[in-house]
Amino acid sequence: MTLEASLVVPMIICVFALLIYFSYYLYGRCVLSQDTYILAFRASISSEDAGSVVSEKEDGVLGRKYFGSGKPVISVSTSGKDIRVSGKSYVRSRAMGSYFLKPRSDWNYETAGKARKLKQIDHIRMVKRVKDIGENLLNRKEEP
Repeated sequence: MTLEASLVVPMIICVFALLIYFSYYLYGRCVLSQDTYILAFRASISSEDAGSVVSEKEDGVLGRKYFGSGKPVISVSTSGKDIRVSGKSYVRSRAMGSYFLKPRSDWNYETAGKARKLKQIDHIRMVKRVKDIGENLLNRKEEP
């Protein structure tokens, strides 16, 4: 093996490993973003407390799809009608060791999903009731 090949081959292998870790990072971040929004939405349509709904449905939504990453840590905060579900995780990048291309810091990522509690069912019932009252008033005016 020549000197050039002994320098280039490890560099190419390192670049391939880095590409794999970048894809783990992007995949984990996208899936976590989707999962936090799903949890926030499910908490917004429920009549129960948002924290209890998220903790109850967390394992079912997160599942086992975070390969290459650690299991996310989920937290919930509410402010009035707004529900914010945030999640944190990291990419397991131990294979790079202390190689010169590995970033010095950890590969952490954090995303959040927001939803607003609108009580759609109550709103629909109210609109339907107002419509029924309006129709009754119109029918009374037609009957002299």
